[in-house]
Amino acid sequence: FAVLFPIIVALLLAGPQLALWYFAREAADAAAHVGARAASVHGAAGGAGQAAADTYLARLGTGAITDYSVTESDTATTVSVHVTASVPNVIPLPGFAPTVDVTVTRGKERFTTPDSP
Repeated sequence: FAVLFPIIVALLLAGPQLALWYFAREAADAAAHVGARAASVHGAAGGAGQAAADTYLARLGTGAITDYSVTESDTATTVSVHVTASVPNVIPLPGFAPTVDVTVTRGKERFTTPDSP
């Protein structure tokens, strides 16, 4: 019993830990998509994607994501929003710190004419 009890407890806590991780990954992915969409609009100000993703995650609350960082990078034709978030730890294992890492790349809007595609 003394050998199996820690294994059983870890397996019982693995379900909620997996659920928290999945929810945090989906929230980070949605925030990255919101940020990329905001930054890809024609004439968007610099940092619009980062601000949109920060606002999305701030509205979400801090229950499933304890800490996050958002970075935005762009080129002449694309914009990328990178979200890294920490997930609350349910399993009491030393050195176990679950995180999620999502990057969304989207093409920038541009208007063309038949003479200049």
